[in-house]
Amino acid sequence: MFENSHWKELAGQGYTVIPGAIAQPQLQAAQAAARHLNEIHPEGGWERTRNESWREVRYCRHPDLMAIASAVLDPLALEILQSAPPVDFVQFASTMPGFVTRGGIGRNFHIDGGTEKVLGVFNIILGCALTDVPSDTAGGFHVLPGSHHEFAKAFKELPADTPIPFGDIKIETQRRLLPEARMVVPRLVAGDIVVAHSFLAHGTSANTSDVRRDMIFQRRAASPMWDPATQVSARERFMRDQWLMFRRRP
Repeated sequence: MFENSHWKELAGQGYTVIPGAIAQPQLQAAQAAARHLNEIHPEGGWERTRNESWREVRYCRHPDLMAIASAVLDPLALEILQSAPPVDFVQFASTMPGFVTRGGIGRNFHIDGGTEKVLGVFNIILGCALTDVPSDTAGGFHVLPGSHHEFAKAFKELPADTPIPFGDIKIETQRRLLPEARMVVPRLVAGDIVVAHSFLAHGTSANTSDVRRDMIFQRRAASPMWDPATQVSARERFMRDQWLMFRRRP
């Protein structure tokens, strides 16, 4: 599933799209689950926030969504990473018509992992489109191409023999990149999967359409970054070497 062209795009721009990755029966079941979850909002595990035009079930274990994780995301992650323990939940997110951001750091622009000295980093983000994303203003997952290189450079330049405030470096780099950021919204058809490096700055575009956008996401990491015995050292090594634990290096 993950071809040479995908490796080239992941390395160069920090993301790639795999079209038609989800079989129609699985996709249709997942779409029905997404409709049901939205119909019962705020029940069903939805996070409650001040702005519910963007909303999520952060730890979603609906069987029809987890079926995609086990049948598609698990083998895909193993094509990309040297190891990839399964994750027992997905993040289900919907962008409602009328969603906008103020354009700052946050829902509009960030990398994941928190702000601690040793960030909660992982290797890749997998995003599955359950509805089409045909334009820049359909509430899609948007990215800053090449920004993974900028974060990797900032982390790598830090000395290896002293405790490093990685969270501070993350925040500083986000602030430096944001003023000139030209975000790109990958065009997706329901059933496509977007794969992004975990250092790629991303967010959610405005939804000026009259259609809700549904996606499921998983953050995947190689075994050393999950194992409590090796997690801290593996995360620190990965933050200084952005292709560590991948099956290929650029």
